[in-house]
Amino acid sequence: MKYHINRLKLVLSTGLLLLIYQSIEIAQAIDIIDPTRAMASQCAQCHGMEGNNAEGFDDLNGEPFDEIYDELMDMLSSSDNELMHHQAKGYTQDQIIALANYFSEQAKTSSNNSEGISSEPIKIIEKEVDEVDEIDEVDDEESD
Repeated sequence: MKYHINRLKLVLSTGLLLLIYQSIEIAQAIDIIDPTRAMASQCAQCHGMEGNNAEGFDDLNGEPFDEIYDELMDMLSSSDNELMHHQAKGYTQDQIIALANYFSEQAKTSSNNSEGISSEPIKIIEKEVDEVDEIDEVDDEESD
């Protein structure tokens, strides 16, 4: 009987240590999450995951701080009954400042490019291909 009690103590102690360890890991994970980014995720419903959307909503990423802040503060004090005005009323002034900072510091991506990849390298390659085609045409004319 004493063997079983000691064994049970060992199992319960091990379980308690694992629970404490797991709790510490969860607490550390919560510290890693940027609270402003989590708050900005609410904006993704309409403005897209990258703060850019081609479906009639304003682009947010890379917009000037003052523009985002002023618009949200206007919506906060407005009596309009539009969805965005209700969204703005859910934030404090400090949260609006944090959101404006967050989006103004994000890289602006093309609204037509859902992956957020710059189309500049493609333009350069297309230009180089055109130049090679022109050289090939000149070589063909000279060889005739």
